[in-house]
Amino acid sequence: MLERKRSYKGFHVALFVPEVIAQGKPSGRVQISTRNEDMGIRFTPDWSRPPTTQQEAEDWLFAYAAGIIDCELAAGFGIDLRNE
Repeated sequence: MLERKRSYKGFHVALFVPEVIAQGKPSGRVQISTRNEDMGIRFTPDWSRPPTTQQEAEDWLFAYAAGIIDCELAAGFGIDLRNE
């Protein structure tokens, strides 16, 4: 499984991309944590339409993580994204 670490608006984002993704089965993982890594969330997506390449899977997982950060986590952790 390919592991990539990225950062988005002050959050640490770890992407775990499997070599093979089967339709309708959970595979891969995204882990999002705060700067000091004392809180975070982790999820494993079910792929209704599997990506055709590992790069596409990585891009999709990162897009999901960015959406979660923008819509949910920043406000819950009291982070003002206008200053990031």
